Amino acid sequence: MLPHRDRSALRKIEEELAASDPDFVAALSAGAPPVRSRTWLTTLILADVTVVLMIVVGLLAGSTGMFLWGLVTIPVLVWIHRSILMRKRDHTADDAKA
Repeated sequence: MLPHRDRSALRKIEEELAASDPDFVAALSAGAPPVRSRTWLTTLILADVTVVLMIVVGLLAGSTGMFLWGLVTIPVLVWIHRSILMRKRDHTADDAKA
């Protein structure tokens, strides 16, 4: 825990920053997703596109193996998407409580 003097100094700095640049304070409060999270999301979207292409090409070309692997992969991707969605909901609910 910080001493009263330090807390008051920090509070004064925060107030001055909020008064001088409210957009900056809003951006800091909202935060940006980390680079690792964006990379994971990009990889997941590419996997979704790949599975759809596997199913379409498997159907059009008559490649049973490609079609079946596409169908087998769909539940895995749905599970990953639901896990990410639930984690975001939990994180948002925790932020709302705090």
